[in-house]
Amino acid sequence: MRYLKSRIIFCLLCGCALLFISTCQKYTIYPRPPAETTNWSMFGANPGRTGISQSSIRLPLKEEWVKRPSTAIGNTIIVVDSIIYFGCMDGRIYAIDVATGLKKKLWKVSVEATCAYNKQHLLIARRYGKETLYSLNLATNKYDWRINASDIATEPLIVGEWIYVASLYKQIDRYSFDTGSKSWTFKTEELLHSSPALDDNILVVGSDDGTVYALNAETGKLVWKYKTGACIYATPVIKNGVVFIGSFDTYLYALDLYKGKLHWKFKTDGRIYHGGAIFDDHLIFGSNDYNVYCLNAETGKLNWKFAAQSIISTSPAISNKKVFIGSNDHHYYCLDLASGEELWKYKTKGRVRTTPVVWGDYLFGTSEDNYIYAFKNEIEEE
Repeated sequence: MRYLKSRIIFCLLCGCALLFISTCQKYTIYPRPPAETTNWSMFGANPGRTGISQSSIRLPLKEEWVKRPSTAIGNTIIVVDSIIYFGCMDGRIYAIDVATGLKKKLWKVSVEATCAYNKQHLLIARRYGKETLYSLNLATNKYDWRINASDIATEPLIVGEWIYVASLYKQIDRYSFDTGSKSWTFKTEELLHSSPALDDNILVVGSDDGTVYALNAETGKLVWKYKTGACIYATPVIKNGVVFIGSFDTYLYALDLYKGKLHWKFKTDGRIYHGGAIFDDHLIFGSNDYNVYCLNAETGKLNWKFAAQSIISTSPAISNKKVFIGSNDHHYYCLDLASGEELWKYKTKGRVRTTPVVWGDYLFGTSEDNYIYAFKNEIEEE
């Protein structure tokens, strides 16, 4: 009898231990995001592409994990509900766990693609092919629709029930998110490498001929256009009725959202390939002259600039008054928003081409030789 009681007690203790371990593992794999966490569901974080995370990330950061998927990762990653989504150059779309970097799902779409998220659906935009825009229902793991949206070299924009796409071959289109049906098309004079941004029902995008187009988001009709001095690849940033956009002519322009009137322009010493980010009156962007710039958004006056060791090769992300940005010098940098002081940097295993993303306590980035990195504050809160 004593032996039987001992066995029962032993089994109960083992069961409790297994339950505890299982619970800990679940918590590790599916972390509960902090209360202030907001999803980064598309390039630029929101329709205005302002690059702002509401998370209060803290320094110093340590490398939490590093993973290497099948091949080089594209320019954009998104993070939604503890899952990171990104496309690779070989046409694979990955879904991986925030806390561990372990693969959750994998989809093959044959060619390089980017993605955005809305309402339990992953919108996949392929760079070229017969069908280039997919709506993947994550609940069923099936495509709701697939359409030919022409070749897409930009990042799709989702606002409410609509998808806005700047297609490579000279057209901007609006599609229904639910059905994929097209509601309007606007033709441009040259190719499109600039992704659209939207605020107050006005859609803004730049063109390879140096023109900034502003369209009525409901009708697709031209509201205004503004000519810069060279090609535009940079994605516009819209805040407080002002459009901020860079050009290959080395200038950053501030244009009135409603009329296209020039407020000011700021000259750098290199082409501006990438969009900026804005918090309060601090406008942050990078240039091919190796510098990160912070301008007063109202006046265009320089607050500070920070010199990296090579081209600034991503858009910035801003969180908790910190600026995160990548360079072709293999580094991700964290700069103080107010002063431009370098607070932290990390050397990756290759050139950096992917815009960093802040989600909860994590910073995510990639390097050109196929790695994705997760960083987290090394001091745990009590």
